[in-house]
Amino acid sequence: MAITISKAIVHEVPKGAHSTKSDTDVTLSTELTPLQVETRRFIIDNMVKFALKHPRDIKWDQTASSNMPALVSKIINDAENSFVRASQDIARVLYRSQTANSPSGILVVASVVKDGRSAVLLMKAEHQEGMRLRRDEDSGRLDLEHLNELIVGQNSKIYKVAVMDLADDGTVIGQMVDQQNGVMYADFFLADFLGCQLADKAELQTKVFMESAIRHFNEQLSDPVKASRYAGALSAYMHAPAEDFQPSVFADDFLEPQDRDDFLEAIPDTVGDGVIRKDFKLIAGGGSGVRIIGHGFTVVASSEAFASGTISVSKSDNGDTVIKLSGDLKQMTFGALPKSSQQ
Repeated sequence: MAITISKAIVHEVPKGAHSTKSDTDVTLSTELTPLQVETRRFIIDNMVKFALKHPRDIKWDQTASSNMPALVSKIINDAENSFVRASQDIARVLYRSQTANSPSGILVVASVVKDGRSAVLLMKAEHQEGMRLRRDEDSGRLDLEHLNELIVGQNSKIYKVAVMDLADDGTVIGQMVDQQNGVMYADFFLADFLGCQLADKAELQTKVFMESAIRHFNEQLSDPVKASRYAGALSAYMHAPAEDFQPSVFADDFLEPQDRDDFLEAIPDTVGDGVIRKDFKLIAGGGSGVRIIGHGFTVVASSEAFASGTISVSKSDNGDTVIKLSGDLKQMTFGALPKSSQQ
């Protein structure tokens, strides 16, 4: 990714907004922030490129209420006349959209050229303080100078980054990373602030499908033996070599006929019944294991363990659920108790 900064401005955004707060809480700059050559290089190489190693592709969401796409278009089409005012509006949108526990920080808005195309860089980072070592040339003494306006440094926390440009048809598209939430991302940042949605919804559809399926097994099936068998089958199906999945195919191949319709009705419309590319980014542990939780215990097993019979769930004569573990016991370790055991 080749990217250069043409002009930039910095605004200060306080901790998450409440309905009683107003846009006047945002400290807005009225002029461009001068950036030396080394500063531009530092921002691009140490922050932007580093953050965008594994970005999410995004595109304008026509159902979103945010006017961010319009502000981005305004900067790209007329940065000379609209940049400062539009950047101030962007800072206000960020403040209004973020949640109450969002940390304070600075918002860098920059007009950039990315891979030969005009684009807008948005970066929220923490506001740091620091110390600088200076030498008094007359006395030779070394002094420490407090830098209370240090904006970004080598160890800065870069909360959120987005680079947005225009597709050939004028639609706002881009890439984003929410480093504050690991592989996840804050809904307010994507939808309420950027006014966008994921360009490829595979990771979200995978998450919704797997979570809806396991919730259905837990809440709607009265037979824990069947529920555990279906859960193991779900993990095995989703981690088969095929690169995609389809809810009806899983139901036909793994569920008993009388359970299929109820299962498919439990899958939200946002998933649908088309062929969907698998993407496990948003699934805990990649969904490769099934966690069985009871009072005072948690057992985690792979789909292979269910398939081979190494772990099995059955009913005893008195109606209790029995979990049977077969094979050699390799190791025991300490771990946190499941929440149900701590009450």
